[in-house]
Amino acid sequence: MDDKQQQRRERAYRIWEDEGRPEGAQDDHWKRAEEQPEFNEQESEDVTKVNQQADDEFARDGKETGTAADIKPPSAISPD
Repeated sequence: MDDKQQQRRERAYRIWEDEGRPEGAQDDHWKRAEEQPEFNEQESEDVTKVNQQADDEFARDGKETGTAADIKPPSAISPD
């Protein structure tokens, strides 16, 4: 078995697992594995880098730079 066949087999297996290991869907999994683009190592690193940047940006949004003493607990008195 060559590398491309092995990669296709691994992609089909991951699709099968991601879908909860359904029975009888192997033809669809194989077809989808064949259609999925193959990422080379550089593309994979680029995607990881972009995702990390987005995570970092999301973590910074909406956070104030105050201290723990500035945080006020929610009121225990009902507004009703």
